[in-house]
Amino acid sequence: MKRKILLCLIPIATMALVSCNKNNHKEDPSNKGYVQAEMKMVSSDLRSSYAPSKGEAKLLVIPISFDGETGTGYKGRITKWTTSRLNTMNKYYFSENDSLSLASYYHTASIGQLTMSGMVTDVYSNTTKNASDILADDSLETLWDMMEDAINWVLDTYTDVDWSEYDLNRDGCFDNIHLITNYTSNTWADPLWPHMFYTERKGTLERPMANVYSISGIGFVSDSITAIHEQGHIFGLEDYYDYSRNGTSTIDYIGGLDMQSHNCLDWNSFSKLSMGWVKPYVVTGEKEVTTITMSAASLNGDCLLIPADYSTWNGSAFDEYILLELLAPFGNNALFDDYSRYIGRNAGIRLYHVDARTYGSDMKEPSNNECLVVDDLETQQINFKEDVSKYKYNCKGANNCSNWLDYEGGIRQLRDHPLLTLIQKGNNFTFSRQNQRNTLNRTDLFYEGDVFTFEKYSHFMNKSDFVQELTDKGEVFPYEISIGEIVDNKEVTITVTKVK
Repeated sequence: MKRKILLCLIPIATMALVSCNKNNHKEDPSNKGYVQAEMKMVSSDLRSSYAPSKGEAKLLVIPISFDGETGTGYKGRITKWTTSRLNTMNKYYFSENDSLSLASYYHTASIGQLTMSGMVTDVYSNTTKNASDILADDSLETLWDMMEDAINWVLDTYTDVDWSEYDLNRDGCFDNIHLITNYTSNTWADPLWPHMFYTERKGTLERPMANVYSISGIGFVSDSITAIHEQGHIFGLEDYYDYSRNGTSTIDYIGGLDMQSHNCLDWNSFSKLSMGWVKPYVVTGEKEVTTITMSAASLNGDCLLIPADYSTWNGSAFDEYILLELLAPFGNNALFDDYSRYIGRNAGIRLYHVDARTYGSDMKEPSNNECLVVDDLETQQINFKEDVSKYKYNCKGANNCSNWLDYEGGIRQLRDHPLLTLIQKGNNFTFSRQNQRNTLNRTDLFYEGDVFTFEKYSHFMNKSDFVQELTDKGEVFPYEISIGEIVDNKEVTITVTKVK
């Protein structure tokens, strides 16, 4: 489902400025050629209103009724709330025993670092706004007014609830709030299509309001999938599918099999790095040959991050690098038929190119896509938490939309660079082309004996499928990556050899 993105410009709260001139990486005391690194920045550092991604979090779900409407064009999409529907929704959000609830999915994805609970309220049916009013207002203000009325009703009705538990970052807003109407939209990206966005409205610790929110429809809650996807946006993730052609594009740079793309499988390792849920093995370049043994990503979060130059990597997910993980049929992956349908029974290496560099600016440029003005990609890149406060706005430079202008956000200089690209082992970049195979399958994964070199696969680094001599940052990628034996689908050995 689409996250509603109208602006990429993110206001940043004032913070103390700290001058940092270099990336102070951990040393490699054991001389193994790699370190396990804790992320120096996570999504909520870039925008403080993103939901905290660790600890015990509360989520508020408000069902909303437009019952009784007779407006032309949508009456047939109104469905009555029933006790059975509400009980099912509560199960799909919070059941710990259900095979796939939002709470169980995120507890597993976070490697046990996030526990989500909360409540589904009674149905709010006192709204003076109807579906037609909301659909007619592309500014979303009518929607937000209705949401504010619903929240005030909840706060006044459930007076025994300590609402401060729903605002862990203490910003006067619900950390996690989902509103579900009994109208089912079938028009991609209209105001009632499932989406996440920001109201910029605030309340108090005792009476929070909705800023970062998700709204969906009754037709999308027959299972937990849409809720899980939209919650990913509340944590700060982007969509990884292509917005072009009003969401009908067949281009998908990661091959679709991902919760933030086609709503399936576990989170990929880049997504988990963005939350600080995992500590990747990071190649330091201090040895000519580095050998690393790691487990399946869906078991314990293991992944391998290889920057072209360790000394210029900023210590976070928000930079450029090659990323490897062992994709295996365990954990959340085991809950989706898509794994066996497209991958089979065995594990394989999923190999990505990431360009998640994030930039700051003090001014925006009025244009069709509200891009940030960035004069110097090197100096305006955000490399530390402290960099965020230097600018009024920030956004990721690259995105996974094939037509840059169809995604309202990004840096003009990086319009041809995907945020996240899955490198297909067969070396034919079908994911970047309309009407070709756009779904990942076992032939795209790397197995024992397979080798990655930058020279062979550099055309995956851009949307136009042309060969690059250097990385997006203009660096030489000096390594050859060899895949060793995959043992019991649970463990693999990777050899990284310096060839330049």
